[in-house]
Amino acid sequence: MNRLTAFLVFLHLIVLLALASCTKQSSNTNSINTSSIQDVPLRVGIAPYQELALLINEKNLGLEKKYNTKIEILTMPWEELLPAVASAGHTIDIGFDNLADYMAKTENLNKANDDPILFLYPAWDFHGGGFVTFNPAVPELNKQNIENKELVKKFFGFKIGVQKNSCCHLLLWYLAHRTGMMFSRLPLLDSTLNDGFLAAQNGSLDIASAGLTQRTEAIKRHGRVVLTMDALNLIDPGGFICKQSTYQKRKKEIESLIRMWYDCSHYVLSDLDHHSNETLAYLKANASTQYTLDEFKKALSQEYIPQSIAEAQKEIVSGKGQYSINEIGKLCNQYLLDIGATKTAQPLPHMITIKSD
Repeated sequence: MNRLTAFLVFLHLIVLLALASCTKQSSNTNSINTSSIQDVPLRVGIAPYQELALLINEKNLGLEKKYNTKIEILTMPWEELLPAVASAGHTIDIGFDNLADYMAKTENLNKANDDPILFLYPAWDFHGGGFVTFNPAVPELNKQNIENKELVKKFFGFKIGVQKNSCCHLLLWYLAHRTGMMFSRLPLLDSTLNDGFLAAQNGSLDIASAGLTQRTEAIKRHGRVVLTMDALNLIDPGGFICKQSTYQKRKKEIESLIRMWYDCSHYVLSDLDHHSNETLAYLKANASTQYTLDEFKKALSQEYIPQSIAEAQKEIVSGKGQYSINEIGKLCNQYLLDIGATKTAQPLPHMITIKSD
């Protein structure tokens, strides 16, 4: 081999080594970038309520490893979940809302916005909302007497506190609508659940709207439940909400989160006696109501929570099940239009497609 040939071979080897080094650096850079994206947890906002607390079990079930998805659960008041999602990921990436509230508020939140808030998928159907009283003169309305128009009119003659755009407000509207009463003329006072409860207890209100927490507390304090959603077969779907851009960027993680939700629901609901410890510990540390196991069971009995994606698809999403989200969505539109919360009928949320296991 002459000197020129040897030099060319040496030069060729140097070029090959340089290319290999660049390829390795590029591969390492890509690996680092991919890893950094995967290491950012999906921030999930929940309120300290009995059904949302089911998600806490994802840790002891090892679901982050199962679905290769890291999540960070942040606890905040229920009323802050929608605004937090609207902050475009500054606070949380994904949260929860009930359908009536979502349809009432997103018209303004999504107005002239190319990054709307989406109602992605249902998680439960609540049917335990209602009204409580500490006044013995208030009549109880139930399935047996709900058609008694005179009794209904007597009920509406008392001072009632209820939060607008809530499932309880919808309940009163539906009751008045069925009775032929002008809902806009009823002297209802706009109040939050907690404020209304305290006002009813001290006598400045006769009747107050109540979720499961307020119902539980009312009974403990010798009050009564005088109307529930069950009396009119009403449901209030709750589910996952997030910004469209967040879903597009983190589609895989969000769908994994939804799978985690149903795994947690199945785990707890399949054996409440033995699988409720983590949930009850979380509620004890964060909720205003301290649930016993029996109270926890009773609270969960006031809502329908599917235990699998297949069950949710059949009973809620398909439109053919017992808890059709389309049917309640249509009723919500009638309600929102009648009370002036929206100017036009709102499009019903389009549920994302998640394959069942």
